[in-house]
Amino acid sequence: MIRQFYLENEYGDIYYFNHKNQTIISQVSGLGFSLDMKYLEYSRFYSRSEYNIPLSEISETLIFLRGYQGYKAFVDFISKSNEAYKLHYQNDAFKAYCYVDVASLSKAELVASTIQSNIIFKKLSLWLKEKTYEIIANGSSGGKVYPYTYPYYYSSSYEGKLFIKNEGLNDAPLVIEMMGSVIDPEVLIKKNGEVVSTLRLYLTAEDITITINSIPSKQEMVMDELGVVTDIYGLQDFEEDNFIFLDHGNYEIEFKPGVATESICRVTILEGYLGI
Repeated sequence: MIRQFYLENEYGDIYYFNHKNQTIISQVSGLGFSLDMKYLEYSRFYSRSEYNIPLSEISETLIFLRGYQGYKAFVDFISKSNEAYKLHYQNDAFKAYCYVDVASLSKAELVASTIQSNIIFKKLSLWLKEKTYEIIANGSSGGKVYPYTYPYYYSSSYEGKLFIKNEGLNDAPLVIEMMGSVIDPEVLIKKNGEVVSTLRLYLTAEDITITINSIPSKQEMVMDELGVVTDIYGLQDFEEDNFIFLDHGNYEIEFKPGVATESICRVTILEGYLGI
C-alpha cells in the first residue's frame, strides 16, 4: 500500500489527498519529531532530567489536478470547520492520526494547468492509534444489539474483564462507554493483579449509554437516555481517578455494572507515538 493521507473535520466529513479526489501530495515534511530536553551533569556524565514535546508543524505541497475548481473545493472544506482536524495517515504497517490546525495555505500557483499550494498544519497531539476493546458483563455474544458500530475490535470478553496492552507512550487516555442498565457502575484497572486506577459513578439507569472521555481537550462525562444527553460530571466518585490514563504496558480491565442483566462496556485506548 502506498502511504495515504486524508483530513477529517468535527462533522465526520473527509477530504482525501489522492488521485480519485484529484488532489495529491507531492512533498511532505514534519512526520518525525523533535524534543526539548534538559540534562544534569554528574562529574562529566550527563543524565536527562526532563523532556517536553514542543508544538510542531507538518508541511505539505498539494497539487490540485482540477485546477482552481479543486483548490476552491478544498478551501470551502477547511472554511466550514471551527475545531481541530484529524490528519489521518496509513501505510502497510501503520495507521494513525493526529489533531491539527490549518495554520496557512499559500496562494495557489498555476503549474502545467494544475494548481499547487503549500499547506502548514500545527500538530496538536502525538500520532494516535485507536484500539477498541469490548467487555460484556452477564451476557453472551447473542445478547441485545445496540445501535453503535465500530470497524474493528482488538478483543472481546463475555466474563466482565479482559486484558489490554498500551504499546505507545505513557499517559494514553481512555474513552469508556457503558451501554445497558447500571447501578453505581465501576471500571477497575489492574496491573500485576493490583488496582491502579478506578472509574466509579453513583447513578441508577436503564437502557442508556454513558461516555467517559479522558482525552484532555475533549474531557466529558455524559449519559444518553433515549436521545437526551445529560452531563453526569457531578455523579462521579471524586475520590477516584475516573478520567483514566494508562502508562506503557499490560493491564486487566474489569467492568462491574451493578446489575444482573447484560451490560456492555467499550474501552478505546489512544496509543501515542512520537513519529510515523
